[in-house]
Amino acid sequence: MRKPERELLQREKKRLGAERKTKTKIPKRSAIGGFSIWGRIVGIVGPILLGALVAATFFTPLLAIEEIEVSGTQRLEQAKVEKALKSLIGRPLPTVTEEEVGGLISEFGLVDTFAIQAQPPHLITVKIRERQPILIVPVAGKNFLYDAAGVKIAESTKTDIFPYLKFPGSPLADDRFDVAVEVLLSLPISNYEDIFSIQVSKALTTTMVLRDSDIQVIWGGTDQALLKAEVLDSLIKTGQKNGVTIDVSSPNSPVVTYPNY
Repeated sequence: MRKPERELLQREKKRLGAERKTKTKIPKRSAIGGFSIWGRIVGIVGPILLGALVAATFFTPLLAIEEIEVSGTQRLEQAKVEKALKSLIGRPLPTVTEEEVGGLISEFGLVDTFAIQAQPPHLITVKIRERQPILIVPVAGKNFLYDAAGVKIAESTKTDIFPYLKFPGSPLADDRFDVAVEVLLSLPISNYEDIFSIQVSKALTTTMVLRDSDIQVIWGGTDQALLKAEVLDSLIKTGQKNGVTIDVSSPNSPVVTYPNY
């Protein structure tokens, strides 16, 4: 065999030998770092611990309600409201909802709005906002306080100073009540406090009588309330006599009528 052929054969044998070693070589396993191990442990154990914590919160006394505090009551008796909420004692704080609390205190018509706040580990507070009277409505010979929604609050006393509504209908079923409320709410507080009585016609126009001067004010509709109030104040400051009638239904053209004129 010639020399070039022998050299070619030897190179081919070496190549085949190298391929066999490569094929039979056992690959080394990659080492797992410490962080990877802890990551896998946390990934397995974490959800288990979280589930256990949630279960402990909902099914053990860990966050069970032991005390209920009610605030914001004036006409309502605080003790009665707390008694109505007594069934919540022993319940886990996270399970109590506003809808449930609202259902428990729904018997108290004086409650306008409320807010609940959990104070872990064992306290829940209920802050109540009672309905606020805006006027007095005579009913069957007695005077009752009503709020803006037409809900009867209580019988009025001599110390209650609110406008009287001359009104023969039902506050919940008559547009005249809504108009009276809208007019009163649109007034500046100083004008509101001056009103002794308010009356709304079937045409939904308003007339008021001032408390100290017995001045009658023809207010008209519910529009331009601030302008009407400014015009009324300006006319009163000119020294109008008691018992006059001031018509501000068209505030740009007010009219003052004197009695027996």
